[in-house]
Amino acid sequence: MEAQRYDEALPRFVESQRLEPAAGTLMNIATCEEKTGRLASAWQHWQEAIDALPSTDDRLVFARGRVKALEQKLPRLAVSLAAGRDQGARVFRDAVELGPASQGVPLPVDAGTHTITVQMPGHRTEKTTVRLGEAEQKQIEVRPGAAVTTVPLEREEPAEAPWRRTVGWTLTGVGLAGVGVAAVSGLMLIENKSTVEANCPNKACVNEEGLDAVAAGKTLTAVNTAGWIAGGVGLGAGIYLLLSGGRTRASVPQVAPSVGRDGFAFWYRGSF
Repeated sequence: MEAQRYDEALPRFVESQRLEPAAGTLMNIATCEEKTGRLASAWQHWQEAIDALPSTDDRLVFARGRVKALEQKLPRLAVSLAAGRDQGARVFRDAVELGPASQGVPLPVDAGTHTITVQMPGHRTEKTTVRLGEAEQKQIEVRPGAAVTTVPLEREEPAEAPWRRTVGWTLTGVGLAGVGVAAVSGLMLIENKSTVEANCPNKACVNEEGLDAVAAGKTLTAVNTAGWIAGGVGLGAGIYLLLSGGRTRASVPQVAPSVGRDGFAFWYRGSF
């Protein structure tokens, strides 16, 4: 500061004040700001220094003199909001938000260019630039930007995950195999039942062939049950994965089993 390199001295005083606040440091900050044309900031820091100084401090007279001198030079800017106050509009002077109580009031600002920004939900951000010189006073009226028209976008169906088709077809194949085993074992059970009835009248087997048929029947019954379970679960899960994946505009193929007393079949519907 003594070398009149105020731009270099200012941030160091600011850091000093942050680490160890003192009225003297505030006065040094105000001096540097005043020398670099930041009159509103200097005026504010002189005020803060006055508040921090004891009433018996000799520096009070000098600080009050600087405040009085600066008040004659301060640029003042009044910003009024024309519309939108009740709809959530927010007004900013540079990075400082101006609440309703601050709007329309001539407030001290530093000389130079200032940007007034108006933000409001559903409207474009509106920015206005104003420049003030020393002791100049201006009053501007700002308003929210134009309403934003939202055009609904066409909903895109999610792309189908590749693994769904792979797993879906695999489970469908397992289900088909299970149904096939169940169908074959079912036919064998019918033939086995005839053997048991011929060799085990009144549920009493009279020869070894009947006993073997009874044992085979138990095994076939277990295989048949397991086959139908595997077939049902495999087909159900497989077809679900194939049909419930992300769909595009193209038609989705449909596969389903058809089981009856006399046979088993599949139907398929789709487009190519």
